[in-house]
Amino acid sequence: MTTAQQRLHHALDALGRTARPGPAVDGCGHCYTPEELILLSGPPDLLPDRLLHSVAAKNPDHWVDFPTLYRRLAPRVLRQLTTGTLAIDGPLIAARLVAADWTSWQHAGLVRDVLDAWWPATLADPRANAAEVLETLAVATGTAAPWLTAWAGTGTPTAEHHLTRTIADWLYYDRLPDLHLGFYRELPVGPEIASWIAGLPPRLLDEDQRYWLDLVYRD
Repeated sequence: MTTAQQRLHHALDALGRTARPGPAVDGCGHCYTPEELILLSGPPDLLPDRLLHSVAAKNPDHWVDFPTLYRRLAPRVLRQLTTGTLAIDGPLIAARLVAADWTSWQHAGLVRDVLDAWWPATLADPRANAAEVLETLAVATGTAAPWLTAWAGTGTPTAEHHLTRTIADWLYYDRLPDLHLGFYRELPVGPEIASWIAGLPPRLLDEDQRYWLDLVYRD
């Protein structure tokens, strides 16, 4: 396990220690049985994955008190999300965290520690989907800036491989300058990312990419 992965697991463990049973959960009786609502009121670690994943993805209007429910489930949701065992797209989880107003939670600092630790662990993992993790982090925090800065400053071969592959994808599909991140494309970042790419070392872009970026950024 790398140092970055160790940091992530320590952050997840700290957040996990805040998990508690909560008040009775009241929600959509068409989507969830009375037995499932009782389970959702108990210890989050005892929830079947199927139920956890369903609740993690559902719209907030399925619940009488969505923020309280999501706050209780967040330690387990984030553990599975950051370790690749959650069967839901990260940007959708980010949208749900924002809807639950996670920055107002009592343990918001621990959630932020997990997000902060997840990024270097991603950049160190050659199997990771760095573009999706960036999208998730940017939507959850409302900005891409610190994650882009950290990416450019990492400088390892794995991080640079993630970077060049992601840039190639953005440019190939002509997503700049109208690039929006998020499950709902709720975060406009095109000009910011175009400017960021323009400031990267030239060796990270091939000649065609530099040409097309110059056209986009000049416009």
